[in-house]
Amino acid sequence: MINTKLKQIWYGGDYNPDQWPEEIWQEDMRLFKEAGINVVTLPVFSWAKLQPSEEQFQFDWLDTLLNLIAENGIYACLAGLLINQFLVLGKV
Repeated sequence: MINTKLKQIWYGGDYNPDQWPEEIWQEDMRLFKEAGINVVTLPVFSWAKLQPSEEQFQFDWLDTLLNLIAENGIYACLAGLLINQFLVLGKV
């Protein structure tokens, strides 16, 4: 054990599922588990999908994805871009 809060070493990397159909995500989860991946960083390159216009934000696909990775025992490391969008929306 590393410490009482971090009981494992994180293993993973950037995950950009917004670049392909949602039907593939389940297979991604299977492959992640097979590879021992326990953390993914997202949404790294997703600004256009998260904010398609000046006043419009779309988080539905990200909500679905966060639920899917949690259901599969994988953690999320949220990229700085997402934090900026929450600040703009006043959610932080």
